[in-house]
Amino acid sequence: MRIYIVLKEDIIKFPPVQSLLRILAGLNMEVYHVGSFSDAEGKADLKKMGVNFIEAPYYDIHAGKLTKLRSQFSFKRFVKSYLGRQNLDKDDLIWLIQTETIYLLGSLAKRYNVLLHPLEFKVPKVGLRYRLLSPTINLKAVYRNASKIVCCEYNRAHITKGLFSLDTLPYILPNKPYIDERALQNVPEKIAAEVDSYCSKWRGRKAILYQGIFYSNERKLEEFCEAINLLPEEFVLLAMGSGDSSYDELKRRYESARVIFLPFIKPPYHLLVTQAAHIGVLSYFPLPKDYGSVINPIYCAPNKIFEYSKYGKPMVSNDIPGLHYIFREYGCGECISYPITASKIADAILKIDASYAAYSSGALSLYESEDMVARVKDIIGL
Repeated sequence: MRIYIVLKEDIIKFPPVQSLLRILAGLNMEVYHVGSFSDAEGKADLKKMGVNFIEAPYYDIHAGKLTKLRSQFSFKRFVKSYLGRQNLDKDDLIWLIQTETIYLLGSLAKRYNVLLHPLEFKVPKVGLRYRLLSPTINLKAVYRNASKIVCCEYNRAHITKGLFSLDTLPYILPNKPYIDERALQNVPEKIAAEVDSYCSKWRGRKAILYQGIFYSNERKLEEFCEAINLLPEEFVLLAMGSGDSSYDELKRRYESARVIFLPFIKPPYHLLVTQAAHIGVLSYFPLPKDYGSVINPIYCAPNKIFEYSKYGKPMVSNDIPGLHYIFREYGCGECISYPITASKIADAILKIDASYAAYSSGALSLYESEDMVARVKDIIGL
């Protein structure tokens, strides 16, 4: 059985895809990635595990509209031509990742054994750009022709089932990272020194950590920055990652000895900071843009909850269904009711800190609750 993982964008931005490749390679599958991976070190490691890389035309998300259109057309043409030369057996699996990849290549489901893995939820309406690239696409038919469908969490699986009149519920594959422990045990000297210099800024104090993407509207952190002044001096806030201009704006407004900004640290080495933290922060706010911009944040499936929980770090978040019920089931964190205020955040942090051992135990239970290898084996029928 050959498995072809296809994604039109660089997988350096998609840790769940890198995790999937590691899992499949660990299961001794003949696995191919068709697309781009700009991390030379990560690519070399996956090659050592047996992953085959097929370089496809590069899609630059920062390019102009016409360039994007051309590159997507080239990607579509390349993938179809490449797969057409592989003499695929009926058991060979084409795993299409991301909704936009499905728009481009969904027609393959008529001819091959195709799995759809849309990642984020998108309104099931193909926009003009993809209509130009796939003029005959019938999205409902694509989903019904697919052999399997995978969603990242339970609620979105039910929404997908309802929207496309599916006979069965899609498989669920959480965004739990499949972490390379060897890398964390053999940290390059330069990165180790860099992380140590960061940690020295708060060593001996309790770090409240936000790690990930900074989006000005969806990932609000202002109140978290302000809450630190309502907490005892032993607490500091760490903001680590990258994103839009909101990172620079937050840094300009709030950076201090107690609000510390860290740059993006290449995975998995960012987990060295996670290990040194006390409590993890999650922040997901729906946007009044379209249904997808509401559904994705409120039913979030963040890999961060597993990165925090791997090290027994309790969590604090705004109140959304995707985290509310997880925190309730495992006792691993606190959701803050609306309206979000610095005072409520400070109270939640102090509540967690007062019963830290219990929350930490709950976080570890959350991490152990998901067996990603078993999930993938179920999906591919092993």
